[in-house]
Amino acid sequence: MNGSASSQPYSVPLNARRVFEEGILHNARLQNYLPPEAVEFSRQVTFVGNNEPSIPVNWRFAESAAALKALEASLIAGLMKKKEGLSLEGATINTDHAQLFLMSCYLWTINPGSNEAISRTQNGDLLDKMIPNYNFHGRDTSLYRKMVTNIYQTADGRYFNLHGSLQPDITLDMLGLPHDMEVSTNEEAVAPFIEKLSGWNSDKLQHEVSDVHKQAGVICHSADSFRKTEHGKANSHVSLFEIHDHPSPVQGPTWWPTPTGQNSSQRPLAGLKIVDMSRIIAAPAISRGLAELGASVMRVTSPKLPDLHNLHIDLNWGKWNCSIDLKTEQGKKNLWDLISEADVVIQGYRPGSLDKHGFGPQDILNKTKDRPRGIVVLRENCYGWYGPWSHRSGWQQISDSCVGVSHGFGRAMGLKDGESVTAIFPNSDYMTGISGVCAVLSALMKRGEKGGSYIADAALNYYNQWLVNDVGEYPEDVWDKLWARHGRMKFR
Repeated sequence: MNGSASSQPYSVPLNARRVFEEGILHNARLQNYLPPEAVEFSRQVTFVGNNEPSIPVNWRFAESAAALKALEASLIAGLMKKKEGLSLEGATINTDHAQLFLMSCYLWTINPGSNEAISRTQNGDLLDKMIPNYNFHGRDTSLYRKMVTNIYQTADGRYFNLHGSLQPDITLDMLGLPHDMEVSTNEEAVAPFIEKLSGWNSDKLQHEVSDVHKQAGVICHSADSFRKTEHGKANSHVSLFEIHDHPSPVQGPTWWPTPTGQNSSQRPLAGLKIVDMSRIIAAPAISRGLAELGASVMRVTSPKLPDLHNLHIDLNWGKWNCSIDLKTEQGKKNLWDLISEADVVIQGYRPGSLDKHGFGPQDILNKTKDRPRGIVVLRENCYGWYGPWSHRSGWQQISDSCVGVSHGFGRAMGLKDGESVTAIFPNSDYMTGISGVCAVLSALMKRGEKGGSYIADAALNYYNQWLVNDVGEYPEDVWDKLWARHGRMKFR
C-alpha cells in the first residue's frame, strides 16, 4: 500500500479491513500460524469509526492497530471453539479507539478527582510510595539528560538515533559530555549534542555505541536502505511473528484447566498461568494483553535492575508482581518453581541475556521436557532474531529509525537530507504487544491440537517491517489534509 493520491474518498475502517485481509489473512508469511477456526471467524469482524485518521503521522497507524486487534479477536474465537466448543458471534473493532491505544501509558490517573490524584504530571512523589522507583541512574531527570535520546546529524551527513537507555552516563562519557548541566530550553539542551555528533562518522559511532559500550543507538535508514542491509535481508522472511515447534513424545495435546464457570468470551484465558520476565514497554504490553484476556500473570522483577516505574500503572494492569535476584541460588530456585507451573513464559531481553543465568528459551524447554504438558516461551527483542544486529540493545525509537519509519515521517513533513523523526512514541511498542499476544494465542492452539512445546518470536522490527511493507502510508492527499488540520507542524 503506497502513498500515492487516492481517487475515492478515504475510509479508515474500510482500509483497516483491507489491511486485515491483505496484510494478515492472505499474508503467505503468516498463514501457517492462522488456524482455520480463526480464519473462518475473521469474516464476522466489523470495523467502525470515523473515515478520517486523527493522529498526524503519515503511516497508517489506525489501520495497523485495528487489523492487529481483529487478528487477536479472530484467534480468541478460534481458541474458544477449539478448547471449549463455544462459537462466538462477531467482533467490532473501533478504529478511533484502536489508533489511540498507544496513548494508554500517558493517560492513566490514580484517585481521580481527589487531592491525592496521581498521574504522569502530578504528585509523582506519591507514586514513589506505591511502586518502588528503580530509576537508579537518573534517566530523564533533567531536560539535558533527556536529550541523550534524540536524532542527530553526523559528520558524514547521515542521521543517528542516539539513546541513553537506562544509564545515560555511559553515552555521555563516550561523547565526552558532562553528566548534567543547567539548561532552560530545548535548543540549549540539544546544542552540546549537535556539536559533538557533528564530529563523528556514523559508522564509527555505530561501532562505539553498539559494540564497545553496549548502548542502544542506530543509523537512521530509509525503508529501501534497510532492506539492502545484511540484517534486513536476514529478517525479510519474517512478518509479525514466528512460532517454532518443539515436538515431544511425552507432551501430548493439552489445554490448561479453566476455573469453574469462567469459560466465556469475557475471560477466555482464565486459568492460564504466565511468568513474565520483562521490562519497559513491548514485552510487558504482551503480558498485559494476555492478562486482560483473563490469564494469571506473575511479573518477575529484580531489586537490582533499573526500571521505569511510571510505566507500571499501565503495563502491570491485571498482573501480580514479585522480585527475584537471579544472582542467588534461592532466587533461581524461586523462579524455577514459578516456571514449573507455567503454561507461558515471556522474555523481553536481548539474545543471551538470560542464558547466562540458565533461563534462556532452550534452558526452559530442557527443564520442562519431562512434564506431561508443553510450554510456550515468547521472546521479544528490538532487531529480530536473525542477522548481525540481533544482539544489539534496542528501544522503540531505535527500531523506528532502523527500519525506515522515522525516515518516512521526516520525508512526509518535507524535511531534507534524509532527516528522520520518531513517528509518535510508543506506537511500535504497543503494536508489538498485540502481535505478541497473537503469537501466544496461536502457539497455545498448536499445543492444544498437537502437543509439544513452542518458542514464539516477536520483535519491534518485525512489526515495523510489516507496517512499512504491508500497511504503508496514507495517500498523499489524505496525509496533506491530515497534516494541514494539525497546522503542518514539523516535529523534531
